[in-house]
Amino acid sequence: MKADAVQRKTQKNFLDIPSAAYQAGYSPRHFRRIIEEDRIPVMQIGRKYFIVTRDLEAWKSTRGEARLTEAIKQLDGWMKQANQSALEPVDDFDDED
Repeated sequence: MKADAVQRKTQKNFLDIPSAAYQAGYSPRHFRRIIEEDRIPVMQIGRKYFIVTRDLEAWKSTRGEARLTEAIKQLDGWMKQANQSALEPVDDFDDED
């Protein structure tokens, strides 16, 4: 194999944090917090951090789905609260003087 082909293959096995976050469906900032909480293994090359693609896929198939379910439940709760507060009567502030 040529050196450039090996390099391209290696690049496909590693994802930088913003790319991994996009694939997981989170913002890079939130995904960094998830990496710390769920202890997803990362590699530092120079100043940048990378995630091995297979580690990301393993996380998505196990813990990632559970996080998504929790997020959906939380959003549903927020939506119900917003709908209830929108249905409450509002005082009439018309000036009748």
